[in-house]
Amino acid sequence: MEEVELKDNAFLISKTDKAGIVTYSNIPFQHATGYDEEEIIGKSYTFFLDKETPKALVRQLWDKVSSGKSWQGVVKVHGSSTKYFWVDSLISPSYMNDEMIGFLLIKRKASSKQIAEAQLLHKKLREEHGEG
Repeated sequence: MEEVELKDNAFLISKTDKAGIVTYSNIPFQHATGYDEEEIIGKSYTFFLDKETPKALVRQLWDKVSSGKSWQGVVKVHGSSTKYFWVDSLISPSYMNDEMIGFLLIKRKASSKQIAEAQLLHKKLREEHGEG
């Protein structure tokens, strides 16, 4: 797999509905993943998570944001073909008229230290939950 080198100042932004289905993606997200907007819209946010992302981490993330709280963590994202990249991701609920309507996902390039820490955490979670 080929790692995509994200620009230090790039913000990869996407929005989802309450079910986690992507409704918007910005151009830097499209470039990083190698997908056109039409290919991104309508997919679950989990489609872009690397297959090795621990299911326990996804459950923790989803439980937190669906309860109205923000989640921040480092995840490996896969793009089209054989591309991937690590991001420091912030996921926050979006509201309109006091009703949660979806989620805003803001991602930035993760540092080498963040990636190393995330790899250890992901390995630990997979082992603890029998995921490999």
